[in-house]
Amino acid sequence: MSDASFDLEAFIRLRKQTRVVGDLLQEQATDYLATLALLIRPQRIFGEYLQGAPRGNGRDAQHAFKDFKGLFEATAGAQPFRLMQELEVPLDILSSTPQLYPYEYDMVLDGRSRPVRVTSPVRWVVGYKGFELQRFRQIIKDPNRSTAELFRFVAHYLMLFFCINREPGLGRLLLGLRYPVSFERLADFGDMPFCVIGAPVASHLPDQSLILRSTEVAGNNSFEELVELADIEVIEDGIKDRLMRAVSNI
Repeated sequence: MSDASFDLEAFIRLRKQTRVVGDLLQEQATDYLATLALLIRPQRIFGEYLQGAPRGNGRDAQHAFKDFKGLFEATAGAQPFRLMQELEVPLDILSSTPQLYPYEYDMVLDGRSRPVRVTSPVRWVVGYKGFELQRFRQIIKDPNRSTAELFRFVAHYLMLFFCINREPGLGRLLLGLRYPVSFERLADFGDMPFCVIGAPVASHLPDQSLILRSTEVAGNNSFEELVELADIEVIEDGIKDRLMRAVSNI
């Protein structure tokens, strides 16, 4: 949608369309993630190194804890966390149920002093239930933050990344379902790696002038990327493409 063709009613319809598509895709991604959750349960990987977990393969659990300890120390001790606490065994993991949180980033507009917080309707950050990404950001920026709460958030997000990263088959499976998995650094979190799940449909940003107009009309400082019919119509079929390439060589 260009600035020349913009009108308020059409923009409202596009926003509603985007929300319907985004909700349906998130519902499906959530269902897939819940089905696969047993594959990335930390209790299965760390065994007795986790509080309340049954004893697992001692050598494998020991190696997993050693690797996780190195990841935690390298990440937690750096900016913006600056945590000096060591991991205590057994680890106290309060939640191991994966959940999707909005993928957000800031965008600076020309002539605007404050950045606009942009949300993607077709990408989500994977975290544990009860550890909202928005709350994590608030803790980091709070000069009077609770060190214990920050420690729990860092430990839980690193634990989830560690468990997903060591299961490459999970990523291939979700990719086959058209929900690709990637590992990314997010603004405000230093070098901490996050797991991000995408969707079969792409979303995009319109011209900056439209974003500015939308935020002015809405009276807030946030914007959601848009999904148009053209984005849905160009969805690729990965299996079909692979088969066509295979038979074309015969």
